[in-house]
Amino acid sequence: MSSKNLFDLTDRVAVVTGGNGGIARGIALGLAQAGSAAAALARSEEKNQRLVGELEALDVPAVAVKTDVADRSQLPSALQEVEKKLGPNNILVNIAGITVLGGVLGRSGVLKSGSR
Repeated sequence: MSSKNLFDLTDRVAVVTGGNGGIARGIALGLAQAGSAAAALARSEEKNQRLVGELEALDVPAVAVKTDVADRSQLPSALQEVEKKLGPNNILVNIAGITVLGGVLGRSGVLKSGSR
């Protein structure tokens, strides 16, 4: 089996959370290059539309849904929109995340007694 066939995702639908920037954007594009339709669930509408353009340039169906995945109440309608436009989801890649600023020693920067 050739590597192209091994990674062929034709007729699959991939959803990538946080998918319009950084690593998630790269994953969405990689899945599309393997033939998958691709959907991004992310907060920035401007970045969402830019990514849809990049995905469509790869000649795959694509959609981006403005979604804050930290608000779980937004997920059912976002996934329903993806299914309505692309079909049932086969692949889910959760990349959305947050950054908590602080030192490696904790938010106060001080080790607690008895910890190392």
